[in-house]
Amino acid sequence: MLCALRSEAQDAELHISDTPEFFDGGSNFESVFCPFCQTDIWDWWIKAIDEWRNGTNHRALSAEMPCCGRVTTLNELDDVWPQGFACIAITLMNPDSDLEPAERQQVELALGLPVRVIWRHI
Repeated sequence: MLCALRSEAQDAELHISDTPEFFDGGSNFESVFCPFCQTDIWDWWIKAIDEWRNGTNHRALSAEMPCCGRVTTLNELDDVWPQGFACIAITLMNPDSDLEPAERQQVELALGLPVRVIWRHI
């Protein structure tokens, strides 16, 4: 389906996992902020993501913000370039543009899930 939407993209792959995987922006990654008070939480995030990767429960994404003490998830942090956790991912090599709103809606309806586009620069 996505290949039909994006015929110019190369090497489309579908990734499905029983537990969330972390999809980062590669060299697009710049910084990460608290979603509540917008404090830069870079140092805290590095430790939190390492703990998540080394832990045994990869479904545990809940996190207390070090700046304001509010609770959110690692998936809801404010990143300059989007990144996040997912059990389903469709990857495309060299797409020429973002999904149009109608394309995004078509993919979300097919998956039954909201979609987050992550531009990963390798």
